[in-house]
Amino acid sequence: PFEIHLEDDIYVVSGPVIGSLLGKVNLDDYESLQYFQRMLRRRGIIDALREKGIQNGDTVRMNDLEFDFID
Repeated sequence: PFEIHLEDDIYVVSGPVIGSLLGKVNLDDYESLQYFQRMLRRRGIIDALREKGIQNGDTVRMNDLEFDFID
């Protein structure tokens, strides 16, 4: 339920699961951020990003959210 493509050196993750996940997360709250990270792992998004060749420091975009990948 998600796709990853590279756009101008940014790993763009899209799909229904992303909107659903981001709707449940408050990125200004530490516990909510931890939940977000766990869900990325459980849903296979982290593994899929690795398969696409992501490296620490690369940028990831999910909807309007952009962040640096750190493993």
